[in-house]
Amino acid sequence: MKLKTPLDRKTIRDHLHYGLWKYALLVVIAIFAWDLIFAYTAYRPPQDKRIDIYIQSATTTQEQTEIFFGKIRLAAVPNMELVNTVLLMGNAQTDMFAAQQLTTYIMANEGDLYFLTGSDFKRFAGQGVFLELEDAIQDGYLDVHDVDLSGGYVAIQSYDDEKEVMVPISQQHLYGIPASSLFGFMTEMGIDNRDLYLCVTIYNQNDDNVLRFLNALIQATRAPKPDFLIDQGGQP
Repeated sequence: MKLKTPLDRKTIRDHLHYGLWKYALLVVIAIFAWDLIFAYTAYRPPQDKRIDIYIQSATTTQEQTEIFFGKIRLAAVPNMELVNTVLLMGNAQTDMFAAQQLTTYIMANEGDLYFLTGSDFKRFAGQGVFLELEDAIQDGYLDVHDVDLSGGYVAIQSYDDEKEVMVPISQQHLYGIPASSLFGFMTEMGIDNRDLYLCVTIYNQNDDNVLRFLNALIQATRAPKPDFLIDQGGQP
């Protein structure tokens, strides 16, 4: 059998000229398929070997947090394989998209540690999302000497249908560590600590390691007020 079209340079050139897009498409599909396979088969540390931290901050970067948290992980919880950071949008009280993002993460039971602004912390603490921390302090998990904890006490609330308002249904408990005196957040990671609360989710499934990490973080961020804040009188 003879080829009707001779296989020469011109034939190959014409074929590539009109059919090159097919080969390009095949390459793209192959790369996409490989990435998809890798994403589904790549090793992921189990929940008891990782700590997920969600931070409300527009002033820090993923790189800054990963470097700083990585040092703390190695020193305080070396048995943890990963400390993962997720940077959230702005204040959920003033930004609808930020509110949706934060609510979605919490409703999906994502995150072990949250760094939230005061209004968002109190809102979710009042819904019972975070651990009570008094026992952790009494048992020596958290060293919070010289830290003013007054702002971290919140009562669980429920909606009163008759009065159409939220009303407290429990005594106040410590659900968050106020970070207003922990200026290492600002100097080390660029996170404004002046209205920041550190809280542990009730669904984290890893209390011991999360609390150890949180304690190490508190000690690592104990720092004097930066000079530029002193010059401003400490005001935003």
